[in-house]
Amino acid sequence: MAGTFLLVVSFIFFSIRNQNKLLRQRQEFQQAQIEHQRELLRAVIESQEAERKRIGQDLHDDVGTTVSGLRLLIEMFKPGDDIKANQDFTQSTKTIIDKIVKDVRNISHNLSPSTLRYYGLAAAINEHCTIINQSGKLEIALANNAEQTLGKLPLQTSTALYRVLEELLNNTIKHSGASKASINLNMVNNTLHIDYTDNGKGLTADVESVKKGMGMQNIESRLLNINAVYALDPYAGKGFRIKIECPVIEQL
Repeated sequence: MAGTFLLVVSFIFFSIRNQNKLLRQRQEFQQAQIEHQRELLRAVIESQEAERKRIGQDLHDDVGTTVSGLRLLIEMFKPGDDIKANQDFTQSTKTIIDKIVKDVRNISHNLSPSTLRYYGLAAAINEHCTIINQSGKLEIALANNAEQTLGKLPLQTSTALYRVLEELLNNTIKHSGASKASINLNMVNNTLHIDYTDNGKGLTADVESVKKGMGMQNIESRLLNINAVYALDPYAGKGFRIKIECPVIEQL
């Protein structure tokens, strides 16, 4: 009986200890999830503030400076009988106004691409890649095997995916030293697969460290909002690679 009693007590003791251990692990996991959500939220807020700062700087440097130049030109102009001088003044003011309109259009496009709203994600991605290709900053190969599906995505999903690809391309241009990038879009069952690669210097740190950066956290938060997931590939020093999987719920 004493032996049986000891066995029962030991069993109860180990059972309680295991339950406490599982409880601590569950609490640690939940705490880690909460902290991760806070980091994602912080990344979104910092990204929004950086975007506001960039827009404000664009308005000040481009539009504000150009408008100031136009005002100065008008103040200095003295109407007279010189036809050529009047024509030169008219042409100069038209040129400056055209530049202001172009700058405002570019800023507006960055805020909310009209192509995305009116023609869908496929057209917006194609337009953005074309602009970058024409700039000579990067050579992009786009393979879109899901064009019909992209045209039926909800605007929220399309916007999130467009911003993710936009940020990936910006990072490639600014930081990777790459000359080429590729974007492959395919449908597998009811999931959109996006495979993005470049031939730059690749990841300079381990995958987990890279995921903690503000850029990747911003990307992760956008994907999280549309129930999409991603995986980073070290790519063996041959460049950068990210695979994105997004469940597709077509807009009726």
